[in-house]
Amino acid sequence: MENCLRMACQLTLKEISEGCNNEENREGCNYKNFVMSPMSIIVALSILAFGSRGRTLEQLLDFLEAKDIDDLKAKVSLMMSAGAPVENTNTNTNEGLVLSSLNGVWIDQRFPMKPSFKEIAETVFGAETNAVDFVNEAEIVTNKVNLWAKNATKGLIEKVLPPDTIDHKTVFILANALYFKGAWLNAFDAKLTRHKYFYPHDGEPIQVPFMNGDTKEKHFYGCFKDFKVLKIPYHGGQDNRQFSMYVFLPNMIDGLQDLIQKFNSSPKLLDNCFKLKEVYLSKMLIPKFKFSYEFEASEIIKHLELTLPFDTMVADFTEMIDYSLESDKVFVSKIFQKSCIEVNEEGTEAAAVTCVSACTWYSVSPSPPRPSFVANHPFIFMVREEISGIIFFVGVVLNPLLG
Repeated sequence: MENCLRMACQLTLKEISEGCNNEENREGCNYKNFVMSPMSIIVALSILAFGSRGRTLEQLLDFLEAKDIDDLKAKVSLMMSAGAPVENTNTNTNEGLVLSSLNGVWIDQRFPMKPSFKEIAETVFGAETNAVDFVNEAEIVTNKVNLWAKNATKGLIEKVLPPDTIDHKTVFILANALYFKGAWLNAFDAKLTRHKYFYPHDGEPIQVPFMNGDTKEKHFYGCFKDFKVLKIPYHGGQDNRQFSMYVFLPNMIDGLQDLIQKFNSSPKLLDNCFKLKEVYLSKMLIPKFKFSYEFEASEIIKHLELTLPFDTMVADFTEMIDYSLESDKVFVSKIFQKSCIEVNEEGTEAAAVTCVSACTWYSVSPSPPRPSFVANHPFIFMVREEISGIIFFVGVVLNPLLG
């Protein structure tokens, strides 16, 4: 999880840097809000790990913070349990939890799938496994994967694979789709939502709709050096799982980059941020927002020292498929993720899809009384399952009006 949080930090810093250096927007910065799912990436890479061997497997285990394949299986079981499907059966209210995490495997028919991998994919990950024809039906398979993603995210993500991603060189695609819809334990009163000023990372203040929390009730709050944290719980599901959104607000309007750098250099600093006390707040204002984000993760993953799966000469996936010809070199070519999120008075709806595509290559401090929490400048948010500690989504709001 730490490597995925570092990935989120680096992607956010990249967006801030590129947004301010955009040549097409000389009069101002062209920032993007950011959201990704650490869990979705971890699940997809875990499927890849079970199909790997040798040094490739060792490096994947190290990246996934697992001691060995048995330890990884235990971690996967925890993730599958935390992401097990939940359906809101009470259709007359918005007081439930809807959650699903689905996995899919598409392998070219030229490369027979190992029975042992097929069993793990289907039993451990509950994955749908498919033998397909990437050579003659690349467009058809692309449409099938995108339709699978759309159905798995209840229509929130219509396409995860860009055009021409799949061609005759494609060997396999591994995918995880995550969908979450949670209602706040204490919903915001829509009648109290008001437009107020939000101070973006750069530029003039903007008017955005702010949700107004109930100050007559206690809220989970913490005050740390240079930032504050607010925890907003969701209604629980049909079991003991409990989800919450955490909002990390820098004390300074321009303090986001410093806060991200702090978490990037030491992700374990977050551990104390999840231990909050219930206090009364004098003000609690959170902006509404809705946006999506997509990125190709291979370069930033390599930067985090997971390189061998992408190496055309070293990558070893012979636990997944048979490729006996010496000229066949199978390697991970791309890792795509697309995520979206909406936060309003009722709760949160979010989804993410991660696709791993492989190709073959032929010889090529204490808080004061009644503190306030007014998120009127850029902040970090996380959606976390409390029992497992797994972070399902993490993102940054630079401007709530950006879609």
